[in-house]
Amino acid sequence: MKSILTLLPIKIFVIRFINRLKSQIKPNYVIISSEFLGWRQQFLSSRILLLAWVILIISVMATTLNLTLIIPSLNASGDPKLAFDAVRIRQYLEVAVTQILSVGMGLLLAKSRVFSKSPERMFLLLSGLVLMPSQIIATVRGQASFDGGAWMLFYAIQAILIPVNWRSHLLSQVTVIGYFAIALLFGWRDPNVIVPASYVLGIFYTMLICLVADVGVFLYERSLQREFELRQQLRVFLHAVSHDLRNPVIGMVMTLKTFWHPEQHTAQIPQELLQQIIESGDRQVALINSLLEAHETEVHGIVLHHQRVKLHDLVKSVITDLQPFIQQANATVTYTISIDLPPVNADALHLRRVYENLLLNALRYNRPGVNLTLDAVVGEHLNNQIRCTVQDDGVGMTQHQCDHLFELYMRGPNNRQSLGLGLGLYICRQIITAHGGKIGVISSPGNGATFWFTLPI
Repeated sequence: MKSILTLLPIKIFVIRFINRLKSQIKPNYVIISSEFLGWRQQFLSSRILLLAWVILIISVMATTLNLTLIIPSLNASGDPKLAFDAVRIRQYLEVAVTQILSVGMGLLLAKSRVFSKSPERMFLLLSGLVLMPSQIIATVRGQASFDGGAWMLFYAIQAILIPVNWRSHLLSQVTVIGYFAIALLFGWRDPNVIVPASYVLGIFYTMLICLVADVGVFLYERSLQREFELRQQLRVFLHAVSHDLRNPVIGMVMTLKTFWHPEQHTAQIPQELLQQIIESGDRQVALINSLLEAHETEVHGIVLHHQRVKLHDLVKSVITDLQPFIQQANATVTYTISIDLPPVNADALHLRRVYENLLLNALRYNRPGVNLTLDAVVGEHLNNQIRCTVQDDGVGMTQHQCDHLFELYMRGPNNRQSLGLGLGLYICRQIITAHGGKIGVISSPGNGATFWFTLPI
């Protein structure tokens, strides 16, 4: 009875460990998304080229090191077993040159259209071109050798640079090691090597490295699949938000606007209440739109349609469209942008969003009656760029707020007075960065704020 009670905790631990291992090996999804498969194809193609370059450089360096340092050192040792005579040097050069040429051929094939469409096959072909030439030459000589060091190095580098498609990793390993095992069975091995002493331990370490590499690739690829699945679920959620929440809110606002007549006073529906409901609906639509825009920016990035944009005309149009907000805040807006300023190479729609966000933020977070000044200058120290500024004489900000103002979901200093998500300035930074410019703010408490950004001419 005591022995059973003693073994019970061990049994429970083993069962839990097996269940956890099963949960790791068996993913909770069956269908791999097409988005992940497409990404994996592109990733494989790019990383196969990188792997080919790395192996080619290592092969050239190793050959040079052996010819200039290792082989002369062995010959100088005086040991005839270690010395390289002319025949042995010729045999080494045959293997080394063949391997370098094979890797170079793999590099050329990886760039071809035939294998770029099938990176899995190119993966296996490159693995064979790296490791098989030495084995084939040794087999022809009747001296198939165990290159455990080279195998472990290559498979480790391969798993680090290409941590996807673990089945291809396993197949490449089985092919090379299996070829050597067949050579052993047929007796095509180096007669000077004692099998039990040199092969058994080396094969064990090689298989251990291969196992660790395959498990690492498997776990990494599985985590990537989960990430793509979560992204897909997030897109579905945002799509539901867009269609199932935004459209009803817009419909409600449009309906309420038909009842809003400030010049009339009806007892049934107070006009002030209607106005409050309409403004609340507009804020909800703005929040939903900003959330969707931020997500699209993170996933797909900013897509720009460049054209020659005159800043004077664009800023004038933005100020005209924002006149209702400017009048409501009793603000004064002055723009001193010269009409002769060189045009910028930018996306007019996105650039308009930057100015709108900066102006609306200045109106929202400052007291009524704030003065705004918009300017743009060209200087020799700006490296062929225009520096645009939006300056106000409002409450200002601390240096800590300035440093973090353009981060995701960061709001202004008076964030308690705003229901915004803090996405406007973050999107501004994404837009300006996509244009190849920079954006920032200079401010101190009580001295207003100057937002600046640069654009290419």
